[in-house]
Amino acid sequence: MHDINTDLLAMFDDYQRAQDLAETTIRNRRSTLRTLAAGLPGTLLDADVFSLRRFMGQEGVTSATKRTYRVALRAFYAFLCTEGLREDDPSLKLPMIRVPRTEARPFTPTQVDAMLTSGAYKRTRAMILVGYRQGFRVSQIARVHGDDIDRSSMTITTVGKGRKERRLPLHPTIAELSLTMPLHSWWFPARKNPSEHMRPASVTELITKAKLRAGITDPHLTPHSLRHSFGTELVEHGVDIRIVQELLTHEDLSTTQIYTRVSDRMKAAGIIALPVRPIPEKSGRRRAEAA
Repeated sequence: MHDINTDLLAMFDDYQRAQDLAETTIRNRRSTLRTLAAGLPGTLLDADVFSLRRFMGQEGVTSATKRTYRVALRAFYAFLCTEGLREDDPSLKLPMIRVPRTEARPFTPTQVDAMLTSGAYKRTRAMILVGYRQGFRVSQIARVHGDDIDRSSMTITTVGKGRKERRLPLHPTIAELSLTMPLHSWWFPARKNPSEHMRPASVTELITKAKLRAGITDPHLTPHSLRHSFGTELVEHGVDIRIVQELLTHEDLSTTQIYTRVSDRMKAAGIIALPVRPIPEKSGRRRAEAA
């Protein structure tokens, strides 16, 4: 039974690589399917729609995760049908998942300063700055290479989602940082094999440790929140939303729209803009009655 599941997942991996899907996508789908397989009485090949619904409807699973599960299941069982391994596709009857619109959850500048000055090592501080001032995802931070930096044109090359290579403007802070980082090798090499870059999960772990060391305990603030800070501050400084989209390498403008929502700082600035109104010490009723 285990061997059948293993063989099916290996074939599905090959199929997705032939589609030129990102390794992160392939790995995440494989993890979802392995979790599903662990709870099935038979193999993945034998699963029915009721088993799939039960898997998606587990208690404690967020709407966003359910949607991720659904995408993985739809792709896998469509593959089985395409290959003639199943005649029916049980995932066709899975319900659509409505996910509440995502809100940006940025670190404040004060929190970022605390992360940079609370004992984090140079490497971790560099990671934080690349996320905060270039808006990079942890996967992009992990892959920064000295040859990606061109200080003469003030650009940085990175590979975003879908393995698309992008050349972006280099923030002056990162240009300055680059003077202290490797010129022709990985900025964040793997500890056991310096010829390879660090895993994104390791970047996440190091930045999370810096966050906790800084006394920031909000569970909604993650290393990805540095990217949210980048987008939010661009909008707060009046940068056009289309430019924000390009700097964040979003394919769809609707993804960038989360940063156009009014931030807490902008709300506070708005309320303070109203002039102070003196508070009357007395009602004035006697004077009004006398008149």
